Amino acid sequence: MAKRWEARSERRTNSRSRRRYLIVCEDSKSSLDYLTAFEIPADFAEIVTEGGAGNTVSVVEKGIKKKEEAERAGNPYAHVWCVFDRDEHPLERYRRAFELGQKHNDLSVVWANESFELWYLLHFCYRDTAIGRAEINREISKPDRLNRKYEKFDKAMFESLKDRTQTAMRNAERLSTFNRSPLDNPSTNVHTLVRELAQLQAAAKES
Repeated sequence: MAKRWEARSERRTNSRSRRRYLIVCEDSKSSLDYLTAFEIPADFAEIVTEGGAGNTVSVVEKGIKKKEEAERAGNPYAHVWCVFDRDEHPLERYRRAFELGQKHNDLSVVWANESFELWYLLHFCYRDTAIGRAEINREISKPDRLNRKYEKFDKAMFESLKDRTQTAMRNAERLSTFNRSPLDNPSTNVHTLVRELAQLQAAAKES
């Protein structure tokens, strides 16, 4: 099956013909900084980001709005990813976000329960028992791991973790077979978006 990003192999310079993707995040730190660190040349694929979208339902609603605006303008996105945490958001809104996302084939909900930082922790170890944000941050910061106090605005996380990405992918895949539901703590599908971005990056280098 063809990947979402697969298209003609020639490099694109016209914004109307190259593939465009949208990533919508809750805030303008952590997940957004990490996800925009992939080196994907703009003339190969355009990664549009939208931070500060709020939480859960608001993130998906913003993704749908931006998607429909792009379609009306004749410059649609190949795919939209809406990224948010479970945190302590009301369960009803958390569930509603997934319900909204499932109505659109070209939009994916990307979650982390309890926080995006779970993806960082999986670079160092496998974890399938319940864990809160504060404990995740402490675990990441240990001397044999990040070896510094984790801060949400740490823009160096991608560089600090990139050599361990395959470990994180394996741990996330394993976790997804144990905790399948977004309601499970811990659970995440961040690795599916990371895989897509990594494939885009690799394809750009080969073109």
